Amino acid sequence: MTSLRRVLARIVTGSGLLWGQLAAWLIAGRLRETAGRLFGVFAAGWMLGGMLLAARPLLWITAVAWCVAAYRKGHAAERAAAAEADFVQWIRDQIGDRNGVLVWELLDGLHQAGMHKDWDAAALRDMIERLGIHVRDSLKVGGYVSTGVHIDDLRAVWDVQLSPPPGKVHNPSPAGLTSDNYPTTPRVDVHAEGARITITPAGEGDTH
Repeated sequence: MTSLRRVLARIVTGSGLLWGQLAAWLIAGRLRETAGRLFGVFAAGWMLGGMLLAARPLLWITAVAWCVAAYRKGHAAERAAAAEADFVQWIRDQIGDRNGVLVWELLDGLHQAGMHKDWDAAALRDMIERLGIHVRDSLKVGGYVSTGVHIDDLRAVWDVQLSPPPGKVHNPSPAGLTSDNYPTTPRVDVHAEGARITITPAGEGDTH
């Protein structure tokens, strides 16, 4: 039942996104262009509707094709939303118990993880702001003053809490897992496609 609900939810979400894309395309540009697109879509829809009503199998095929496309769209949106939340959580963890984090600190963390070494502070700031998080032009953190994210600005738009530290190992393995080799810094893979972000957690054996 849960899986069916998830599938239906993705189809509904994807359908809304597809209709939204169509609407955005229809109203883009000048009024004359919009009117031309509306007329063309109406004429094509009228003809297609008549064909589908005349041949019911085509109606079912079209419905299935729409559901598949909507499901994929909804699934992609679901994964993007989860990735965004993971990225924001990573920012929250970089703040820790401080008042905020500077953009160059976040950028340095990405570069140390081997991610997006071609990015500069401006590109990272743009990505953060796409998530609705305000980036202050002047923020003092740990004796440094630069552009950064204040904890209050982060909490204003995202409900995130500091991740708890890893629990103590009462029966350590022969490998001797310690704070020196524990993968405390996640590997973050960020793709600037709109607001889409992909987070790749640190794997076993990865260190920062």
